[in-house]
Amino acid sequence: MSPVQSKELQADARRQLLERRPDILQAEQLLRSANAQVGESLAESFPKIGLTALLGKVRPELSGFTLGSANAWGIAAEGSGPLFEGGRLVGQYKQSKAARNEFELRYRQTVLNAFREVSDALVSREQLVEVRQHQAHQVSALGSAVKLSTERYVAGKADYYEVLEAQQQLFPAELNLARTQRDQLVALVTLYKTLGGGWQDEAKQNDHR
Repeated sequence: MSPVQSKELQADARRQLLERRPDILQAEQLLRSANAQVGESLAESFPKIGLTALLGKVRPELSGFTLGSANAWGIAAEGSGPLFEGGRLVGQYKQSKAARNEFELRYRQTVLNAFREVSDALVSREQLVEVRQHQAHQVSALGSAVKLSTERYVAGKADYYEVLEAQQQLFPAELNLARTQRDQLVALVTLYKTLGGGWQDEAKQNDHR
């Protein structure tokens, strides 16, 4: 696999993670909602003067804009323009921006936490693979030792104590191997969870087509 293909696969994996994790999707929707609130607060800060024509003529309140800026602002002030409602709307706008910034920070933290969890799960899975391989070799060697000591005992070349000693070393090693196999299954479940569910390798899927 070329470096370019590797980068493309990594980018695709990150994209799928952002699309699959429920916590990321929830944080994204909250951020979208906060952005919409900022837009609404900003829109509320402008005067509400209709721009439609009435019976083919310009509405009376718009005629003030042809008589100079002072007159225009005077008419706007007499209308329903919320721009002049003191600091209430300004405060709402600032509050909505602060909320948006907070949700943006939460979204970033959620994404970073998701990548960290996936990374930790992958590292744990790789480490357990190495541990299992080492323990499997150990069990195999101890099993051979038990077999050899048993053969020596049957041949009358060793007493049964040698067999018991070899078995006492084998059984704990087998138990540790079984525990590591269990931990591997748990790590696999954890990895699926951090990935937002089952994961499909598109490259492998294309190879089978």
